[in-house]
Amino acid sequence: MDSKKAARLKLMHQALQDQHAIHLREMAQLLGVSEMTLRRDLRLPPDGLRLLGGHVTRDVGGSEAPGYQVVEQDLRQVEEKRRIGRLAAAQIRAGDTVFLDCGTTTPFVVDFIPDDLEFTAVCHSLNVLLKLQQKVNCTLVVCGGTFQRKNQIFESRLETGVLDGVRLTHAFVSAAGVSEDFGVTCFNFNEVEVKQKVLRQAQQRLLLVDHTKFDVVRAAHFAALDDFDLVVSDGRIPRSYRERIEANGAQLLT
Repeated sequence: MDSKKAARLKLMHQALQDQHAIHLREMAQLLGVSEMTLRRDLRLPPDGLRLLGGHVTRDVGGSEAPGYQVVEQDLRQVEEKRRIGRLAAAQIRAGDTVFLDCGTTTPFVVDFIPDDLEFTAVCHSLNVLLKLQQKVNCTLVVCGGTFQRKNQIFESRLETGVLDGVRLTHAFVSAAGVSEDFGVTCFNFNEVEVKQKVLRQAQQRLLLVDHTKFDVVRAAHFAALDDFDLVVSDGRIPRSYRERIEANGAQLLT
């Protein structure tokens, strides 16, 4: 292995110390090389690295813990999440105050917010925080607390107190399951209180879910489908849910 390639691999390992995956384009920019160079470096995956779904990621082998972990979800339905992120970000205007929920879809919303837009964002998760801090015209409010690695949220009884003093224009809320009979659910009970609070306080409530979340029920219930003003999804949402959303007077963006 030549020394330049070895140096690049070392830098990629260092960049991935605090996150599971980085888009190939972003990694190439970080290292100052072309995407094709990195593709060649990763053609025969070196120890601990691999190229998956257009992302450079750590090779964690076949061991997966049960339930939901952000690091296991961040490479799934990437194109659908990008579509959802673009549609959702278009709702944000200058001067808005928005809540961006935890999960792997909401960071894509941040990607599509114009860099020159002045707005205020409230978040309670690390992956969203890391995206928002790149927006220099964003006033950032972070709910603090104990960091939960599983879903990358900051959890505290006091964090909902931060939300008491904030009036939200939009709440962008994620979910792991949407069911006509059992409502809108997520994996982790420690997310429920914040989700419910922002739904009560936001002028506009948006549900961000790709098509794989429909007809799915997870353990922690936090809302009914009817509680949302907009549902933002990809183009493969089941017809029965389209009809249900429109019948309740909500808007569907796909």
